[in-house]
Amino acid sequence: MKTALKWTLNNAKLAKTTGEAGAYRVAGFGLPAVQTCPRAGECRKVCYATQGSYRFSGVVAARAHNLALARAPRFAETLKADMAAIAAKFNVVRIHDSGDFFSQKYLDAWVAAARAFPGVIFYAYTKSFAHLNFSAAPENFRVTQSLGGKDDLKVDLNKPHARIFADDAARVAAGYLDGNVSDALAIEGAVKIGLVYHGNRNLTDSQKETFS
Repeated sequence: MKTALKWTLNNAKLAKTTGEAGAYRVAGFGLPAVQTCPRAGECRKVCYATQGSYRFSGVVAARAHNLALARAPRFAETLKADMAAIAAKFNVVRIHDSGDFFSQKYLDAWVAAARAFPGVIFYAYTKSFAHLNFSAAPENFRVTQSLGGKDDLKVDLNKPHARIFADDAARVAAGYLDGNVSDALAIEGAVKIGLVYHGNRNLTDSQKETFS
């Protein structure tokens, strides 16, 4: 499969999502973490996408390549051309296994792709929910608000949202579903998704308190 952008086809969580749900064949798209997350807050200090395999040179280069094309004037056309190849093998796209929507023009390119490929589910966790306009997104474009950023007070807790927890006990006590196993919850629009911290860096006491 020849594409202009670099797609993630072997991410462990995406593979689990495919295996667990059966009907989902998931391709991922990533950008450099943090620098493309304008609404990030406390999460910057513990971002999983700045740790582990995300630091491998090949992964870093692929995400830098994607960002260069995402900032190019013809990104919408590039994305649609790639999606013709992706849609032939995958019926779900995770937008940003790292990174976030960094501008309205960039978001609009993804919305246009979702409209052009109605048979594919596009889903994303985002902290840009209050900063950008998602109103034009079609039904197959599914957004989960992500807490831990600058706009936490604007999160609509009656709509799909995700929280980081220091441990599983805190997640269960708060009544959030387990989002670590796979992304099926986000694909299906679950309202309360709990993501237990699993990075390589140990949380400080204050971070444990924040995420509990």
